Amino acid sequence: LPYYHSFFGRAPVPTAKLAEFLSRITPNSLTKFFFACSGSEAIDSAIKMVWYYNNAIGRPQKKKIISRLNSYHGVTVAGASMTRIRINQEGFDLPIERFVQVDCPHYYRFAMDGETEEEFSARMADRLEQTILEEGPDTIAAFFAEPIQGAGGIILPSKGYFDLIQPILKKYDILFVVDEVICGF
Repeated sequence: LPYYHSFFGRAPVPTAKLAEFLSRITPNSLTKFFFACSGSEAIDSAIKMVWYYNNAIGRPQKKKIISRLNSYHGVTVAGASMTRIRINQEGFDLPIERFVQVDCPHYYRFAMDGETEEEFSARMADRLEQTILEEGPDTIAAFFAEPIQGAGGIILPSKGYFDLIQPILKKYDILFVVDEVICGF
């Protein structure tokens, strides 16, 4: 088979060879790879892994996924529920439950008058934490984010944004899933 999903510990030889090659050219900490046929399939697989992980460690209530407004994560049922683009949801009974959104860190569009970029990032981080507390930290499984948001207009995160949100995610034991496409890897 030229391609077969890697669930259940099975993979064809070309997949294993590609994983071996990637492990040689990426940083030492990147040694595990999961291949998919599309970005939407990759997102759905990542969500399944997040939910499976929480079930495996005895946290079956930790299932909600947080994404950001103006993000794009695909057109499958889960991906479109995270994306929240109306055309991908209308008529499809989407979004499904378990998906929550927070503000987009687009300083140019959403900063308040006189707010510095760093202050804006702090406000975005505070809103993320408020959302986590409102939803219940014990119910939030993961935060999905693009390093650069594509569908929202090639949006770079505001200065310090990721540095501020990562400690919040760690504080509440929420996984951080990077949905990377634009940066080239």
